[in-house]
Amino acid sequence: MLEINNLEVVYHSVVRVLRGVSLRVSDGGVTALLGPNGAGKTTLLRAVTGLLDLHEGSVTRGSVLFDGTELVGMRPDAIVASGVAQVMEGRRVLGELTVEENLLAGAWSVPRSAIRERLDEFYERFPILGERRKQQAGYLSGGEQQMVAIARALMAKPRLLLLDEPSLGLAPKIVADVARLIRSIHAEGVSILLVEQNAALALELAEHGVILETGRVVREGPAEQLRDDEDIREFYLGLGEGGRRGYREIKHYRRRRRWLS
Repeated sequence: MLEINNLEVVYHSVVRVLRGVSLRVSDGGVTALLGPNGAGKTTLLRAVTGLLDLHEGSVTRGSVLFDGTELVGMRPDAIVASGVAQVMEGRRVLGELTVEENLLAGAWSVPRSAIRERLDEFYERFPILGERRKQQAGYLSGGEQQMVAIARALMAKPRLLLLDEPSLGLAPKIVADVARLIRSIHAEGVSILLVEQNAALALELAEHGVILETGRVVREGPAEQLRDDEDIREFYLGLGEGGRRGYREIKHYRRRRRWLS
């Protein structure tokens, strides 16, 4: 569904952030994009959704194809209308607007006659949002704001969802709820490109993983294979000298598989 070929991105005409990145997201699949801070993960998402201009960035080489259509050069609103939506890092809810107004902001491409039905559908799916529909989004908890951000992106019925650090800053219980939500979105046939610092969680949710470092793809393969790789276990899952945190996280989410499936 998504095919990125030899992509290069430059900021301010001089800083090259992506250096020939290629990756795929299959139709109905989940691909995890991993890597340290500064590797270029968010830049890659901006290239897909047409938001590089806002950050004085530009694609200098390569292509971004969605169902065979070139996205580079398209307006962001046209990209959303084509079936691509993004949940940004840090949630980015419109804090002074109500929950319902935030959801309506994501529904601009939905026929007016169908908007009420879409709102009711999400209030049924996220009862807490229904209860707080008239409250300002800025006063919600971090987990509730993440629900608003994901629901807002889903209002337009995307076929490809880009998630940028959905577990960032959330308590473990809320992370489990977000993971369950991602599973349910995938089960409905939505393809997902997941950027996530929590590598253990990402490789549990994904079918395929790509590791980015200094703007280049350094490893990729089936998620299960990456989880079992000694280098990945040491550098991304915390299984080297001095810690077992990543392993404990994997066991934790496997124990909760009945909630995540």
